[in-house]
Order: sequence, then structure tokens, then C-alpha cells
Amino acid sequence: MKKNIPFLRASTGALALIWSANPATAQQAVPPADDVGEDIVVTAPRLAGSVDVDIPADVVLDEAAIQSYGASSVTDLLSALSAQTRSGRGRGNGPPVVLVNGKRVSGFAEIRDLPSEAIQRVEVLPEDVALRYGFTAEQRVVNFILKEKFSAITLEGEVGAPTSGGRTSMEAEAGLVRIGKLGRLNIDTEYTRSGKILESERGIIPDGADETAYRTLSPSNEAFKLNSVLNRTIATNVSATLSLQHDRADTVSLFGISPASVGAIDPLTRNVRTRAWTGGLTVDGRIDRFNWTATANGERTTLRTLTDQDVAVPTGRDLAQSRLSVGNASWSLTGPLVELPAGPVTTNVRAGFEARGIDSVSERSGVLRSASINRDEANVRGNIDIPLTSRRRAVGDVIGDLSINLNGGYKKLSDFGAITAYGYGLNWSPLSGVTFLASMAVDQAAPSSTQLGEPALVTPNALVYDYVRGQTAIVALTSGGNPLLRAEERRDMKLGLTYEPKWLDGLTMTANYFRNRSTDPLAAFPALTAAVQAAFPNRFTRDGTGQLVAVDQRSINFLASRSEQLRWGLSFQKSFGQPGGGAGAGAGRGGPPGGGRGFGFGRPGSNGGRWSVSAYHTIKFVDEVDIAPGLPTLDLLGGDATGQSGGTPRHAFELEGGWFNKGIGVRVNGAHQTATSVNAGGSPLRFSDLTTLNLRLFVNFEQRKALIDAVPLLKGARLAIRIDNLFNDIQGVRDAGGLVPLRYQPGYVDPVGRTFEISLRKIF
Repeated sequence: MKKNIPFLRASTGALALIWSANPATAQQAVPPADDVGEDIVVTAPRLAGSVDVDIPADVVLDEAAIQSYGASSVTDLLSALSAQTRSGRGRGNGPPVVLVNGKRVSGFAEIRDLPSEAIQRVEVLPEDVALRYGFTAEQRVVNFILKEKFSAITLEGEVGAPTSGGRTSMEAEAGLVRIGKLGRLNIDTEYTRSGKILESERGIIPDGADETAYRTLSPSNEAFKLNSVLNRTIATNVSATLSLQHDRADTVSLFGISPASVGAIDPLTRNVRTRAWTGGLTVDGRIDRFNWTATANGERTTLRTLTDQDVAVPTGRDLAQSRLSVGNASWSLTGPLVELPAGPVTTNVRAGFEARGIDSVSERSGVLRSASINRDEANVRGNIDIPLTSRRRAVGDVIGDLSINLNGGYKKLSDFGAITAYGYGLNWSPLSGVTFLASMAVDQAAPSSTQLGEPALVTPNALVYDYVRGQTAIVALTSGGNPLLRAEERRDMKLGLTYEPKWLDGLTMTANYFRNRSTDPLAAFPALTAAVQAAFPNRFTRDGTGQLVAVDQRSINFLASRSEQLRWGLSFQKSFGQPGGGAGAGAGRGGPPGGGRGFGFGRPGSNGGRWSVSAYHTIKFVDEVDIAPGLPTLDLLGGDATGQSGGTPRHAFELEGGWFNKGIGVRVNGAHQTATSVNAGGSPLRFSDLTTLNLRLFVNFEQRKALIDAVPLLKGARLAIRIDNLFNDIQGVRDAGGLVPLRYQPGYVDPVGRTFEISLRKIF
């Protein structure tokens, strides 16, 4: 009888699988087995379009989980997942690498406007996976797997306003998507408009004459966007995707009363006009065991800014105009090189070229200046993964699954010379559900052509805090490009641990330690502390009384920087009630292959529900900057600052979670950072802690049968209410005497505050 135990265990597993897949069949009696057989191993096939790597995903969302977010588009879904998709590496907060069906795309525009109902699965993976697709390991990877069949027209309108008043915002969007056997088509158009917020609408106390009714805290804005994407299969195992976008925006800001005003008040005004055309092409296919992807992009963006002069006798409006032109192409190849006992050695090779140029013109007080910066770049990058041991193949299985990674890159810049990068890493899974990642990355980063060649722009009557004198100053603020910027050299280390316990399905715990070192780090111009003013004296202008009257805040290079931090947390999701509770509204709304029901908005009568929570804690151990030779090191955790919002918080927390059942959903996301103090000469400042909590409530009417029966027009509709900064928490700033400096009045720190938005969306 004991001989039959392996077979009985396998049979029990097979029965459970059959039961879950086909309840009707599971209710039938199963005859006992009389023969003794070998162990039966049931292996679930990898979902088509999934990322094929041995590094586990931090977050995986199926159709039901995606539905529970109530997101309208891929853009909205990424925003809701920001806590899970944000990299903790400390190299900026850029967007994650986005894949579609496990493949590279020419740009985020290829997928940004797709409705969430078109997505079958979402995978969020660590930064190390980016190396497998020809990117550096600075961004997380998000893979969107699309449904094989989906068709919809979407309409959405939204209106919102701050609860403190002052402006109204509105948005209207329409989209068309078709996904089928031959490819997909997506066309989306969006119009947004928001009013201005004046200083007088936030109770700003002026320094001198009251011009608060003629100064904006937030400009008015009007924008239009058109996006089109066409994907087609053009040959066996070859598909092509063409995307075209046009974006335009106009903003208007006010800077107080013009000295040239006579009689009627004529406020100083700035008008900014942005026009952009972007196109992308992706062609991908397969050669033997290798997947290849070729991408090409083109962009033309023009920016025109007109600013009134803050003088009694103006000679005309100041002009700052730039035109950015970009063209690039790349080719990437991924696949197995050789087969080792522990598995295949896989590689990725990417080669590309980019031509980028920015032409700028600025005119101030009749003086005309022009500049042109062009950069050609040839680049190549390679990555190789070598498996050393494998439990599945019984190769050194006592160690677990162990592999190493080697990567490197080379860029030839026409204006900066050679830029190199290299790195190495280790991926070790000693036990099932436990993964340890270690990596080192050494690279160089050249300033962008925009950082080098953006036209000079002077903003009149700007408020800054002068730490030297401990007071707020009204200055002429110069921004734009700095042609003297140097390349940055970086050396980063990461240690990461992921644990997915078998005793609690749906739980993933992660911890990542990052140590970054930089020489000549690129930075925005820092807070106006005594140390900064000593390091860059030519950036400040004072009058005869010592009052600060002008600041040049164009980007700079620091001497060096060091940081160390730990980001740890968990992600958990759980379904309840009847599983599989949602289908599209008819066969045309999408679904799994074979015409089965998808999730879409969910069929009426669905009893399935889901709740989820993600929480992360970041603790900073070191954050230091050497700004110039011979000057003290700035300790951003111990009383120094480089930004206008204080030093670096030692602790930061992020929370995202929600509940969804029978068409009704609640989502919350929030962040908290601890207080900081800046003791940088003059009067020290204390910046309070800050807690921001956003709430979203929505109802998918299609899953509320009684409502649909009473009002058929609500079929396919969703109503959502969003409240950002629910508690209207605004960071408080006080000096040593407990007073709020003029520069840090709440209206300046956060002019918008709590906002309320309501939207209605309908899908046909």
C-alpha cells in the first residue's frame, strides 16, 4: 500500500486541478486506480506574453485584480501602482520600463491610452530584469499582457476643483480600440483645461504692496492630445507597430503689477506654448530560438515663452524659444547561446543610434542670443546570464538555483566622447519562494542636450528663501541650460531579498538595500544656504544693502555625493466570494481565447470580490553631498539641504490598497515623510512631517443588476469620485521664533491642497 502513496498524491493533485477547472466534471464519481504508476508532475504552462526570466515578479495582477483598481487606462493603472513600480535605487523617479506581451516597445505612447479592460495580466518585476531587455538596472519593469480579442469605444468626462476654491478643471476623452488575430488599433483624443489660482485666493500675505490679485500660484492651462497606434502581423512571426502622437499645451502665469501700468492695471504675464509631434515604429520577430526587436522614434517639440518685462519702460516682451529634434533607432536580440547542465546561457545585445539637437533663441531687453547644441550618439549594450546550479535539473540542487549576470555598455557622444558602463550580479534562490539578488553597476551619465542648451529664461518677482539673511527675498530668477555641465560618474550597489511564503498565497515581501556613490553628480540648483552661496558666488546678485535681487538657478555639478537606504515592504492580494466574477458585456468586449468570458466591467450577478494592500518603508542611513572643494560636506539628514522643501526625511512610508465587490470599489494610496530641520546659517528652519492620503470611490453600474434594469443607459458605465490629499495636509515651515517665513506660507508650499473630482466613463 505504501508503494501507492506517490501515485495517490499525484492523483489527488490532478483531481484538485480538474475540480477547479471544471466543476461539472468534478461532481462525477472518480473510479479508484488499480495500477501502480510513476509520479505524475503537473506543470502549469507559462502564459503567452509573460516575461521569461528566473527572477520572480514582485506583483502579478490578473484580470480580476486589474478590474478592482477601477482604472480607465494603462496610464491610470500605473499611477495607482506607483508604490509598487517605483524604484528604490535612488537615481530619480523616472517611469518604469514598459513591455507589451513580454516585448520592447518604441515608447510608452504605444500603450498609455489602452483601456484597462484590454489587459489580461500585469507583471511588476525588479530593476535587474531591465538588463534582459537592453536597459540599465535603474527602473522596474512592468509587463502588460493584452487580451487576444477585445473591442471597445470609450467616452469619459471629468470635472474637479480644490475644496479651497480658486479654479475648476475639466477633462474630456474619447478612445477606440480593436484587438484581434491580425493586430490592434488604438486611437485616443483628450482635452484638458484648468483655471489659475491667485495668491489672493489662498490668503497670501504680501511683502510690500498688495499685488496678490495679480499673481498666480498655479497658472491656467489648456492642453490637447491625439494618440494613434496601429499594430499588424506582417509576416510569419513578424509584427510591426506604428504610433503617432500630437500634444499641445498653453499656459498663462501672472507675476504682479507691471511698472508700466498707467490707469488700468496691466499685470505682468507669461505665455508658454508647447507643440510636440512624436512618431514611433517597432518591428519584432523571431529567428530560430532568438527574439529580435527593432525600434525607431522621431520627435519635434517647440517651446515658445513670452514674458513681460518688469521695468517702467519695456522694449518688448522677453522671448525664450527652443526647438528639440530627436531621431533614434535600435535593434535588440535576445535568446539562448548554449545549453549548460543547469540551463541555457541567455544573452541580450542591443545596438542603436541617436541624433538629438536643440536650437534656442532668447531675447531680453532687446539683446538677442542664440545657441545650437547637437549630439550624435552611437551605443551598444550587452547582457549575459549564466546558470550555475538548478534544483529542477538536479545540478547542485543542495545550493538551490544560482546564476550570475554580466553586463556592459558603451556610448560614443559627439560632444562628450566615450561613456562606458559595466555591471555584474548574482541571482540565488536557496529555497522555493526565497530569492536573493545582488548587483553592482558602474557607469557614466552625460547631461542631456536640454540641460546643456535650453534657452535662458528670467522669471520676475520670484520668491526665494535666503538662508544667509534668514528672510524671504523677491528676485529675478534665471533658469535654462548650462553648457559647462560635466559628465557624472556613478557606482551603485544593490542587495535584494524577496520572500513568497507558501503558507499565505498572495503575499510577497521584499527588502532592498541600495548604496550609491557619485562623482560630479548633476543636480538642480540647490537651496540658497550659506555653503551654496560660498560655493557659487557668481550665481547671486545683491544690492548695496545686501538684499538678494537676482539668482541664476541653472543646473550645476556637485563635487560628489553618497547615499545609503533600505526599502522594505509587502504586497498582498486576496479574492473572496465566488471566483471568476466578471465578464465583458458581450463577446465584442474581449475575453480569453476561445470566446470565453473576460472580466471587463463584470457581468451582472457576479459575486466575486477582492481586496489588496501594499505597504513600503524607506529608511535613509546616509545622504551626503560635497558641493565644492574646500567646503564642508552637506549632511542632508543632519541639518543641511539642497532643495527648497527642507532636508532629506530619514523615514518615508507608502501605502496602497483597496476593496472591490459586486461593482463597488474603494482605493486608497498615501505617503508619509518625517520632519526635517535646516540649520544653514541665518535663521534655522523646521519642516514638519507630511502625510498625503488619496481616496477613490467608484461603481461599475454593469455589475449592479437592479440599476441596469431600471436605467439601461447605465450599461457599461462607471462613476468615480476622487479626493486627493484627503486631510488637506500641507507641510508647515517655521523659523527659530516659531514664525512662518513669507516664502513658506501654505499657499506657496501647496497652492492646490485638497481636490475633489468626479468622472463618468462609458464603454461601448
